[in-house]
Amino acid sequence: MGDDYNLIDEQPRHEVYLNEFLVDEKEISIKIWDSVRSWALLNGYDFSEGQNSPLMVYTLNQDSSVDYPMNMVNWFDCVKWCNARSEFMGRKPVYYYSSDLKDVYRSGESHLNLNQIDNTASGYRLPTEAEWEKAARGSVRSFTQDYPWGFGINGSLANYKLSGDPYDDGTTPLGYYNSSQVTVSASLSYNGENEQAIDTANQLGLYDIIGNVSEWCWDWFDETGYNRSKYSLSFDPTGPDLSEDQTGMDSDERTKWKKKVHRGGSYKSDPSDLYDILGDDLRLASRGVEFVDSNRKTIGLRTTRRKLDDNLWFDKQNLSQVNWYYLEWFGHFYQSALIWVYHTDHGWIYPSGFGSYDNWIYFYHKKGWSWTSKFSYPWFFNPENSKWYKDLSLEGEAGWFESKDGELKEQWGFNQ
Repeated sequence: MGDDYNLIDEQPRHEVYLNEFLVDEKEISIKIWDSVRSWALLNGYDFSEGQNSPLMVYTLNQDSSVDYPMNMVNWFDCVKWCNARSEFMGRKPVYYYSSDLKDVYRSGESHLNLNQIDNTASGYRLPTEAEWEKAARGSVRSFTQDYPWGFGINGSLANYKLSGDPYDDGTTPLGYYNSSQVTVSASLSYNGENEQAIDTANQLGLYDIIGNVSEWCWDWFDETGYNRSKYSLSFDPTGPDLSEDQTGMDSDERTKWKKKVHRGGSYKSDPSDLYDILGDDLRLASRGVEFVDSNRKTIGLRTTRRKLDDNLWFDKQNLSQVNWYYLEWFGHFYQSALIWVYHTDHGWIYPSGFGSYDNWIYFYHKKGWSWTSKFSYPWFFNPENSKWYKDLSLEGEAGWFESKDGELKEQWGFNQ
């Protein structure tokens, strides 16, 4: 990680070990952001005014299936949105207001420390710088390269300033550089218009790691560099863990505030400015910085999550009656000592799986399994005939399910 031959803040190049993590194939899109945000606003979340006006380039392509990277989001927006996405999908959120990890971080722009992160949660979060660079490089064999594909850049490989794509001075659709991209002659296309278009996904299958929009990371920026010997090993680094006083955010003088890191460069990045303060911010080792409350058309996000699972129905609420619980999306149930659950609409069921995102339910009356989740409910997948069924309990028919095609109506549950 890092680079010994460019800017001071990239030094030294050093070895890093990371726990397993998962990362989005593409940058978070405007449509996905809006979908989660709509749910979030109804469930106690708030976001900055700036994120209501992202840069959108729909004039060239009115195809409704085309989507563009979300932008105009500040760092706090991204942290809250990650939590909202986790809750929306039935996963345990990562960020909390305090170190007791009880109250989910949903509103405001208050300071976060490392002890306000639940590292046992499977929810979505911003990548650390180390995770971002690992994912961006795609392979340990590329640790000396400037870009995922090697050295040198041209307009057929990424969206940057005057690169020659049809969307110049704006974002390209997600995954645009998939071997069907079009490049024309432009000031900084570097003969890309004469190159054979290739699929530029890196070795991990990630698109737009370079250019389009830069991507927020968790880490505070340390202008002195990585502050370690190039010969020392680093395990899951998270950057400086600064108190609010140390960040300067308690000061009315914004120029005294510390900044957070964003990586990858954007459609405004100029690879010809090799000697400016950015040192070509499209390079894998380059570190962009910005104030946490800034909304920029050039900055978006790509989320990660740890490769682990939450306990089944971790989000259930205790009721006053002994062994009775309430699951916000699935209703009331009694938990027996034998794992079997008595559901008020379906009678005896046997749940298995993880969190509220991967749930197999065995219906005693049906004598069979079906799959559901918080995100898909009230729909259940029946593996016996590969059909989706809707739970009709919400329509007053407890225990009954109807296939999506309307051809079948079956009683899976039995409530006495």
